[in-house]
Amino acid sequence: MPEPGHFVVVGASLAGLRACEGLRTGGFNGRITLVGAEQHVPYDRPPLSKKVLQGEWELDRIALRSAEALKELELELRLGVPAAALELSP
Repeated sequence: MPEPGHFVVVGASLAGLRACEGLRTGGFNGRITLVGAEQHVPYDRPPLSKKVLQGEWELDRIALRSAEALKELELELRLGVPAAALELSP
């Protein structure tokens, strides 16, 4: 049986996270690596300036998914690592 493959999603944003979730809900059970330049898990950006920086919310409140939900997706998180190039394997 062939191996299921490996997806690399560049951009640990809402779109990147939804791409990973879509792969899993679509039945993909291979490796998924989520690469992001920031050191934080995907978070909701508008409340960062409107709530967190004004002291109304704690930083963990803007995470798009809980640690448990991210664990269930079985992602390889590469955070704090900006993508500089793409190398395709044959």
